[in-house]
Amino acid sequence: MHRLKKTKQIMKKTIIYLFIVAIALSLTSCSKDTETTAITGPKVTLIDSLGETVLDTSNFFVTPYLKITVTPSSGTTLASSKIDLKVNGADFYLGSFSTIDSSELNGFSSSISVIELLDFLGFKPANGTNITFVATFKDNKGNSSSASYLYNVAKDNRIIASNEIELGAQNNANIPYKFLGLANSFATYTPGANGTARLNSGSIDFVYYYGTNDNNAFAAPANADGAKVIWATEISSWARQNRTKFKATTISATDFDNIKNNSKVDDLFSGIDFTTGTTEKATLLNAGSVTSFQTVDGVKGLAKFTTVGADASGSTKVVLIIQN
Repeated sequence: MHRLKKTKQIMKKTIIYLFIVAIALSLTSCSKDTETTAITGPKVTLIDSLGETVLDTSNFFVTPYLKITVTPSSGTTLASSKIDLKVNGADFYLGSFSTIDSSELNGFSSSISVIELLDFLGFKPANGTNITFVATFKDNKGNSSSASYLYNVAKDNRIIASNEIELGAQNNANIPYKFLGLANSFATYTPGANGTARLNSGSIDFVYYYGTNDNNAFAAPANADGAKVIWATEISSWARQNRTKFKATTISATDFDNIKNNSKVDDLFSGIDFTTGTTEKATLLNAGSVTSFQTVDGVKGLAKFTTVGADASGSTKVVLIIQN
């Protein structure tokens, strides 16, 4: 009897021991499995290509780009993605997941225009608004990761100024440049079958000519009673004839110089209303004349004429300042 009791005690201790060992092995096994099989979502980064945090939606020359870089975790490939938009912290647009292109399954880096993206979403944020883009990516195992980027929307009222630009009148054989545009750092263009204007008509905002009644004139390519009379054959060959607006201004040459050289902001001309009282040409220009304008793209600016021609064989020199 004594031996039986002792045997039972030994069996009880053995069972307890085996139970403890089993639990320990189970915990060790779970921990090991968790470490070896855990899969995190893709690595996602979202930055502005220029490091900008202030977004000026009216900036004609600088378009911010969001750079997205995505790398899937080991053993996975990318499957789908979406982009959401928050306005002042609240959901504004919730995208839907779309399939990743086959060439990007193993990761990629690309940039998208912020302005084009906002246009696509039909949203033009007001100054003072905070907007956040959120990019989310899923892999083929259902794991997802996100990254975000925040912009503060504000008007950048700095100006861009050109150098002095010389344009020849229609009969001037020495100055081949007759047309001017804001694009490509105030590029000038030449007429004729082998000229640069025909292939770049969409970039031309101004036509210079000397007319019998208009004298020195700065006109829109679409102007029917000036530019398209003097340059009829030339402009009729253009695929696009931009409709630049001009408006008389009280801003003087001295004011112009102060903006260009000192204040360097557009406060004096950014508020000019071009919905009424505009023309398609500025005429009878003299040295020191200043006119305001707005391009078909909505860019406002001022033009100051430093010298002007005496006839259709002469030339004029002009300096422009525009909204940045």
